[in-house]
Amino acid sequence: MDPETPAPARPRWLLPAAAAVTLVLLGGLFWLFRPGGEDAKAPVDVFKLPKIDGTLVVVEPPRLVMRPFQPVDGKDEIEFTIREQDKKNFDIAHLRSHSSIGLPTRIYFLEEDGKRFAVYKTDAPANSRREGS
Repeated sequence: MDPETPAPARPRWLLPAAAAVTLVLLGGLFWLFRPGGEDAKAPVDVFKLPKIDGTLVVVEPPRLVMRPFQPVDGKDEIEFTIREQDKKNFDIAHLRSHSSIGLPTRIYFLEEDGKRFAVYKTDAPANSRREGS
């Protein structure tokens, strides 16, 4: 290439198109990994239920599997079932985002006949690994 030959000009639409694509991607990432995800109101007295903090390793409704920060009953993984009446309390996309990047999650649950039923989910405090469940 001749040093005196000017470089070809970029199309004028390239910069605005790249900016628009970047904004759409950032908006999508923010929506997927936004804090909270608790659009549903918490059931009455849910915070009096037992809870476990950990990271979700399986999100396949109605089944959730959590790796608690501290073993529970000697187990390193705890399985929960989401009952039909509690489905409205769970944003599955948000749970999957937590699972994919290992964000701390708190599950409030009921236990009947040795089976745990997830009732509600919140984001666990960042320091919940040290607090214990």
